[in-house]
Amino acid sequence: MCLSLASCSDTSYSAKSEGEAIPAGVYILAQYNALSEAMSTEGYDSTLKDVWDNKLDGKSLQTWVNDRAAEMLKQYAEVEKEFKAEGLELDEDTLKSVENQVESYWSAGEELYENIGISKDSYLLYMTNTQKYYELFNAYYGTGGKEEISDEALEAHYKDNYAQFKMISFSKTDSSGQDLDADALAALKKEADEYLAKAKDGEDFDALIAQRKKETSAGTESSEEEEESEPNNMMMVKKDEASLYVSSKLSTAIFEDAKIGEPILLSDDNAYYVVLRYNVTDDAETYQQIRQSVLYDLKGDDYDSVLEKNAENLD
Repeated sequence: MCLSLASCSDTSYSAKSEGEAIPAGVYILAQYNALSEAMSTEGYDSTLKDVWDNKLDGKSLQTWVNDRAAEMLKQYAEVEKEFKAEGLELDEDTLKSVENQVESYWSAGEELYENIGISKDSYLLYMTNTQKYYELFNAYYGTGGKEEISDEALEAHYKDNYAQFKMISFSKTDSSGQDLDADALAALKKEADEYLAKAKDGEDFDALIAQRKKETSAGTESSEEEEESEPNNMMMVKKDEASLYVSSKLSTAIFEDAKIGEPILLSDDNAYYVVLRYNVTDDAETYQQIRQSVLYDLKGDDYDSVLEKNAENLD
């Protein structure tokens, strides 16, 4: 895996662009990230005795990873070039934030990184380049950018592609993780229906969540701090995406079947759910917190295409 792109005998750098050398460790880190990407790509089979027997897009896994790493390296070089051309600089607070991130991640993976040839300095360069990428992205699409996205367009994308909701779960498995039998499943459905009726009658949804939590945690102790703390039961999901708590089936049902302000019973293979969907535009605070993520969700692919096209002309 740890091959150098350089054709000369000096392997202290992996490539040069615009006269600037890119350390070998940056390329190896790109390979490592490309391998992680491959493992989450459709068609990757983790059950193979030798994972390197995988083929993706008609390529061996090794070729796929190295090709993807080369693309990442070109993007790295293009970001450095454009950042310099735009006359941008990372301020002291941003640089400090990047350094803190590096310290955190490095302490967790130092042995791995050093064993595969990645130095802390190379890791810092890679993370700094990532920050430059986002600064450039904002210079294109952020406030005052070359192709500034209006608040109206961004809010419309947010409203169409994000959902806020609260839910009460009724697991279809027992405490040992075994699937419930038909009778137990019917009893569970009846219980979920009863909660749904209460929600439709206007009972406080947070109180219902607390009630269900108390029922399912009978026999376990909870701290006074947990009991006195204000619960934050609001959840968010993005269209066509799943999460640790929301399956693809549930996510789709929330967008397609759940109407704002109307409790509904939904289900997937894991559980029944009484769901109450909220209007995302009513929560201005959350929107401001994730506004940058929404902007990237809207224009990230477009910007990556711009970078890829420009990188093709790199020497």
